[in-house]
Amino acid sequence: MTLEKTCLLAPYCSKAGEARFCNALCFPHTRLHGENGDGGLIAVANIPTKYRTSTIENLPFEKENPKAYAIIQKYGRTVVEKVDSGIGLYLFGVPSEENPKGCGNGKTTAATAIIIEYLRQRTMLEAKKQRSIDETPAFFMKMAKFQNVFNSQFRGSKDTTESNADKYQALKRKMMKCDLLVLDDIGLRGTTESLQNEIYEIIDERDTNEKATIFTSNVPLDHISEILTEQIASRIEGMTHAIPFIGRDNRKKSL
Repeated sequence: MTLEKTCLLAPYCSKAGEARFCNALCFPHTRLHGENGDGGLIAVANIPTKYRTSTIENLPFEKENPKAYAIIQKYGRTVVEKVDSGIGLYLFGVPSEENPKGCGNGKTTAATAIIIEYLRQRTMLEAKKQRSIDETPAFFMKMAKFQNVFNSQFRGSKDTTESNADKYQALKRKMMKCDLLVLDDIGLRGTTESLQNEIYEIIDERDTNEKATIFTSNVPLDHISEILTEQIASRIEGMTHAIPFIGRDNRKKSL
């Protein structure tokens, strides 16, 4: 059984569909997807299951957001160069009468498609022995989850809080060091001063080292300082290009 229908590398692979090569023994496939198809770099990147088939070829918002679509396509085609140059994006929803919160219009889909495209291109470069993958190249973090992990350090028994503190520090290091980071739904919740300091440290470290970060938010960039600090907002503005998303909330099911 060949793997071209499920392998994200198929569009790049001249051997896709050939039984001798396109099988479970294919190293690039295993590198990206894992031995059983649910691991590899995709899983290490923490991409939610719902978005693991998002690619720049199948983005669903071209009609409603043609400008955003074109920018994501352009960024994706040269994503390794963009990431190496530290060029980030701020994908934000524009509120409207039909979608007052500006949510569900493709921002997270776009961000995960970029991560997947980056992992595809890095995997192919490694397969060609042009560039190795030594650490986690890309990582997806939903900000609500990050806040929960941060808060877990201060709840429960001493052993529990110490264990959770270690987990948090490991997560924080990964977020600071990976080549491409997606911070999903930034500005969704109110934050304490201590958490804002942590967010600032991560973003400032990435900005200082010119590491690419993609943010998604329902808050326009010129209003993010009303929820986070001016220092955080300034860093985000300096390290990203803002891209608006309009249209209906596609997460709502039709009756």
